[in-house]
Formats: sequence, C-alpha cells, structure tokens
Amino acid sequence: MLFNEPIHNWNEWGAIFQSIEAFTPLAREIFRRERLAFSGLENLTPGTNAVFRAGDYVVKIFAPRESGLEPQVDYSNESAVCGALTRWGISTPRLIAHGKIQDTYLFYYLITEYCPGEEAGTWLKKANPSQLEDFIWQLKGLLQTLHCPAEGLIPSVNLLGRALDNPRLERLPVSLRDEMAEYTAKLDLTDMVLVHGDLTGENILIGADNRPIIIDCADSCLAPWWYELAPLVFELFHCRGDLLRLFAATDPEVFAEQVMDAVCIHDFGANMLWDTAVREGIPCFSHLAEVKDFLMDRMCGRT
Repeated sequence: MLFNEPIHNWNEWGAIFQSIEAFTPLAREIFRRERLAFSGLENLTPGTNAVFRAGDYVVKIFAPRESGLEPQVDYSNESAVCGALTRWGISTPRLIAHGKIQDTYLFYYLITEYCPGEEAGTWLKKANPSQLEDFIWQLKGLLQTLHCPAEGLIPSVNLLGRALDNPRLERLPVSLRDEMAEYTAKLDLTDMVLVHGDLTGENILIGADNRPIIIDCADSCLAPWWYELAPLVFELFHCRGDLLRLFAATDPEVFAEQVMDAVCIHDFGANMLWDTAVREGIPCFSHLAEVKDFLMDRMCGRT
C-alpha cells in the first residue's frame, strides 16, 4: 500500500491531510501513471482536501469517503468547471490530468498547472486605491463571463432543501435561524447560472500585472448570480466599506438585500455570519435586521 495512515472519520483526515510524508508515495505513483515528472511535494494553504505543489504542478487528492465526505461530487464538479473556465478564457490553472486511484482507500485526484501569485486576501490589505479599483473591475469582468447558463455541465443542487436542512445553522441563535428559514423559503431561485461559490481570499490569486486568477472550483453550483455575493462580501472583502462600494455600483440598500439573499441560501452562510462576528469582536447576530444594518454601516462609512 502507498498510503498507510488510518482514515475512519473527519478528525483522522484532519490530522493527516497536510502531511508530505504520508502523501508522497501516493502522489509519486499518480504522477507516474500520468507520465508527469515528479519533483517532491510542498505544502500550500490548507483547505478541505490534500493539496500540494509539485514543481510546475498542483496536485489535489480528495478526502476519501471514509472521512465522512463524498469526494466524487466535488471531484466531478471541479474537473468539469476547471475545463469550462479555461475554454471561456477565464484566468484559472489549466487542468493537466484527473482520475482516481485505488489504494488503501479510493482517492480521486486532480493535477493542474501551478500558477504563481499572492492570495487576494493578503494582497488586498496592502493594495493602493488605484489597484483596488482595477482589481474590482477585473473581478467583475471575470464574473460576468462565469455567470452564464451551464445546464448539463454539473449536476443541479436542491438549493432550498439544502439551505433549510443545513446543520451549520445550529451554531446560530434560534431567532436568527428561524428568520433565515422564513426568508429563504421566499427567495426567487430562478435564472440559474454557474457560480464559483467559494470566492474567498484564498481562492483568488493575484498574478502578474495584478491579474486575478480563480482557483478551487469544487463548490461550484448552478444558482442565481447573487449566490456568489456571500463569500465575496464576508470572506474576500471582509465587509470592508471601500471594497463594498466599489463592487456594488448600485444603491447600497439594494446591494445589502442581495447579500442577505446570498447568505441565507449559501451552503456556508451560517459559518460566514458566525466568523464575521468573531472577526469583528461583536456578539453573533440575533436577527437579519442586524446583519443588514451592519452591511449598511460599512457601505455608508458609518463604522
């Protein structure tokens, strides 16, 4: 066996998924089968799956089913969307190879080209106003291309059912959970397009000439375009007023309502609200009105 670590639950996967020693034999065999040069593994920013740089490539080895996840869906989504983005001219690492390997566990994997760049979350903290304006302009252009009808590219998801039964809501106050469920049930979930779904500070790189590069499409889905706003606002912009104003380009109240729609329906919306409160050093929101007021204060420069 090439991989010899026990994985029977999420905690065991979390203890090993960044281990270069544990994954090197498996990665070497994957590269041999794909007839690619293997030059050793280096750690990259951790996420959910085992992701390493290997010379000119990035290899992602998806958590096996024994971890508690279902890797086949994320693997299929990411391989399909990665190829589509390249065809559409969106800056994203080129897909080199993908497949699965049966070892101790069944591992799905992707190999893409390595794109040098700085994570947008870090870059945004030091960019000057002119650079920020150019970044937002480029980002909106990428999203305009990305947000197109793509029926048949990836399987559809029951967004409403997933949102209403989302176990992540349990960490929120009951008053907020109840309001989010009522709000979500009234959303108009038509006009579905392809969305990335996870545009955080780690999933956009700033490459040469300050060009944004989109990575990690495993959470892509078919949804209304505004689904994208939840991670953009809470996890990429960290609710910075200057970035919100640049991106919104519309009435602040209209934009705040769109963000509310997004955070209520997004699979990780509850986590975003919780993490924002922790980051800001404030009590967790108890009502949706508090979330909207928080966003309006940021956009209108009141805090």
